[in-house]
Amino acid sequence: MRFHHMAVFVSDLDEALRLWRDVMGFKVVVRREIPDGDGPGPDVYMYPRLLDDIFKVEGARSQMALLMSEEGALIELQQCEVPKIERTPPEKLRYGHTGFHELGLVVDDIDAFFDKVRAAGYETQTEYVWECANIGRSFLFYDHDGNMIQMWEHSGEGRWK
Repeated sequence: MRFHHMAVFVSDLDEALRLWRDVMGFKVVVRREIPDGDGPGPDVYMYPRLLDDIFKVEGARSQMALLMSEEGALIELQQCEVPKIERTPPEKLRYGHTGFHELGLVVDDIDAFFDKVRAAGYETQTEYVWECANIGRSFLFYDHDGNMIQMWEHSGEGRWK
């Protein structure tokens, strides 16, 4: 099995694009309102009945963007309009609650990336990049909605044990 994508539900799609496109370097491959057609078709991502079934609400509607990194990682951003998106309290997005709370991505120059994230105004969990055994270096930061993103750089010959 291979990883396909991660969907991130956001309160402000333009703000999320600022992070994912301008800071993280992902390219926007699709941006549209869904549903975007009356029924299944070669250019239709979501049609009304399908989106209603997935979102479990009649009249479902969302602003959607699909982004891809140079290496092929996919991030789906959704700003729901129906149902109206509600921001999750930040304390519910961090440790101590079930769910997917941390998206981990690999970079080559973690120190430069740490500086770039901080210069762009994003909050980091620590004031520094930290080491994990002898296998890598890392830091965590939070997007506009409080979602936790972990950046990782492999190092040395260490292996997960």
